[in-house]
Amino acid sequence: MKEIETNEVCPVVILKVMREWRTVIGEEELVVKTPWEAVTQELQKWCAETGNEYLGHSKEKGKFIIRLKLKR
Repeated sequence: MKEIETNEVCPVVILKVMREWRTVIGEEELVVKTPWEAVTQELQKWCAETGNEYLGHSKEKGKFIIRLKLKR
């Protein structure tokens, strides 16, 4: 399982997720930690558009913890 922890806004977070996605062989879980709630919605849309799986999110210590299953 890989992890991205960032304070950057949506477009930058999605670019980081896409970079990880390109390296996936088969399936891999990715955790994204961000203070921006909008990232949760954007990653849900991105998963739906790319065939990846949005596993959900929670909030801990002021950060949203987003779980994705990346598929190639």
